[in-house]
Amino acid sequence: MQKFLVFTALLVSSFFKSFACGYSPYGEDIRYSILKPEYFKFSGFGAFYYNANILGYNYDEKNSNKAIDANIIDWYNYTNKKVSINEIEDFNFNLSFTDINPKSNNEFIRYLYENNKKEAIAYLKIAKNSEINPYEEDVWERNEFLDHDRSALLDKIIHIIQKEQNQYFKRKYAFLAIRLAYYSLRSEKLESVFESNFRNKQKDYLYYWSLFFYTMRNSDPGKIIDVVNLMANSAEKRYASYYFFDFEVKEALKYAKSKEEIANIYAYASVQKVDKNLNYLKKIYINNPKSEILDFLILREANKIEDWVYTPYYSNYSPSTEFGSSWWINEGDKITTETLRKRSEKDRLYAKEVLDFINSVEINKTQNPLVWKAIQINFQFISKDYSSCLKRIESFEKEYPNEKITEEIEKIKALCLTANQENGNAVIKPQIEDIILKYKDDERFIFALGRELEFRGNIEDGLALISLISNKQDYGYNYDNVEWRSNRIKTSGNLEEFYTYFDYLDFVYSANDLQKIVNKIEENNTTDFEKKIYAKLIRDKDYLKDLLGTKYIREDQLNKALTTFKELPEKYWQDNYNGWERGKYDEYYLFDQNPFYDFKHTKNFIQHEEKYFVTKLSITEHLIKYTNLANNSKTKDRDYYYFLVANCYYNMTDYGNSWMMRRYSSRSYWDKYNNESYIDDIEYRSRSKAIANYKLAYQNAKTDKFKALCLRMMDYAEKNEYSSSKRVKKQFPEFTSDLSGCESLEEYFKARR
Repeated sequence: MQKFLVFTALLVSSFFKSFACGYSPYGEDIRYSILKPEYFKFSGFGAFYYNANILGYNYDEKNSNKAIDANIIDWYNYTNKKVSINEIEDFNFNLSFTDINPKSNNEFIRYLYENNKKEAIAYLKIAKNSEINPYEEDVWERNEFLDHDRSALLDKIIHIIQKEQNQYFKRKYAFLAIRLAYYSLRSEKLESVFESNFRNKQKDYLYYWSLFFYTMRNSDPGKIIDVVNLMANSAEKRYASYYFFDFEVKEALKYAKSKEEIANIYAYASVQKVDKNLNYLKKIYINNPKSEILDFLILREANKIEDWVYTPYYSNYSPSTEFGSSWWINEGDKITTETLRKRSEKDRLYAKEVLDFINSVEINKTQNPLVWKAIQINFQFISKDYSSCLKRIESFEKEYPNEKITEEIEKIKALCLTANQENGNAVIKPQIEDIILKYKDDERFIFALGRELEFRGNIEDGLALISLISNKQDYGYNYDNVEWRSNRIKTSGNLEEFYTYFDYLDFVYSANDLQKIVNKIEENNTTDFEKKIYAKLIRDKDYLKDLLGTKYIREDQLNKALTTFKELPEKYWQDNYNGWERGKYDEYYLFDQNPFYDFKHTKNFIQHEEKYFVTKLSITEHLIKYTNLANNSKTKDRDYYYFLVANCYYNMTDYGNSWMMRRYSSRSYWDKYNNESYIDDIEYRSRSKAIANYKLAYQNAKTDKFKALCLRMMDYAEKNEYSSSKRVKKQFPEFTSDLSGCESLEEYFKARR
């Protein structure tokens, strides 16, 4: 019961993480894994692959990870491999008693008739006739059957067993009898058939299948030894045996009769553990170093560590399942990039502990040395022992040139060569260029490699690689791609989620950083390799320049913004900033009002002195122009220009009509609560520049009415609503009523002269 409570807690935790604030990727969406179990022929353990979405257990009757049924392999060999496995599976799982005839469309049945396999045909008819679905037959869930003819069939099969001379079919009939006796509640028959046909005899799949039913009906406390042996040795009964029993290691050890059974006890316990398991792995190795389940469990431990280290390091998420030693998070804890790094580093130390154990093992005497050697390489990389890792990769590639896992080892080599460089001097080394191109569709790998470069100061190449994962999408979210988080301000309480490199650049990097990337993609001396990895950035060059200018606006570097915007062709503005052609932007990303003269939900009260197509370029040009006029002491109407500048700064905030000057999504409601880390975030929501310029307009105003309007607009910028102005009431009480709404704004604006 205790383990189910733990699993329930995990499930509830995952549920609330995923729905607390809209969609937030979790589980397998974010988990990093290099050493996948399917690369090592561990399909027999498919139910227990490390899998975050279903709490570490990945089992599905139709799952590709599932091993081919041993009974199917048995029949395949019986036909001298002349009948396809698919045809045997079709008969076994889909056909019935009546399908066993000479005219059958099934290749397996036709083979038996054509080759006069009378014993096999007779057996299969009995087998199909004895098939049981307990959930259909026991409609009241009383664990008993309503069809009393089952007893007669059981007696018939036992009689066949007693007469059968062919040991191959004798054991098959014995299994049928044991299964039927189990579901018919005939324990005495079950035990008798098992003892006479399987006890102390060949331990093949039929033995373990029969042992499963024998164990289910056995009340002896010592049956736990049979259970752990099933877990270790029977692929088909692993899943069922695991969920039928409570388990205590100390109690189970009392019944162990051999070192192999001791190892199986610790293996059974290991499958239950979602946290560190090194001590149990050592126990298994001491007692049975050639255990197949040990090979699987050391890989499962590697998959845990990959999640605990790689997931936070590369994606800036907590691990997909937070049961590593460093990942218990107290309620109220602030999770930042810095805390994630520290926790990840602690689990690198655990990886070193497991690596020390692996180094002490006689690897070539294990059942599957390939697994252990691959994990060695992975853990040397995780432990940052880059030189040793590269040496071991060299020998591994010579020893295993044709294994599927060798492809993953190649990827580790690329990561290792990249990580093994000084900060500020990291490059894409020539020897990994072919690896990148070979695995460019492996998004997790390409992203991780990009992050390694980024972390070492090479943001140009790093972002070029990260941009490659966006090739399957343009704008918007695609939840099949890599998701990651990052923040620029270490104390930020919320780490924004990213699905595209563009959003990441928008949120995280400064204008100076992006300028380096823009400079890089405009170089003409790029190599063929660079052209391939920069292909996405080159295609998006105009959008990146738009973003660069936008960043300069955020940083209040208006002249640099103007220079950048002027580099964009007229067609770009036409294609992306009018009501018909939208480019990559959605329908809401549209300048539909002039920020100097108009306000949302407000009747026009300022005459448009200049008319022009409103884009980021034209707004920036006029903002610089009006600011210069306002700041020039020789300008006649300084108050007017300060007022226009103030209007523009107001409209370039979350409640304005031109928020597009500084953001690519308004998100004004959620911004209040998410505390995003844009460099101008505080001003964007407080509108302090607008208030400051309305104040300057007030200080330069020539009439009381216009002064009152300036005060009114200062309050409006603070509250984002037209209501009674405290500033006006204090200084010009006679105008309070007129300026409590927006009806008299035009009159007060015209009164500025």
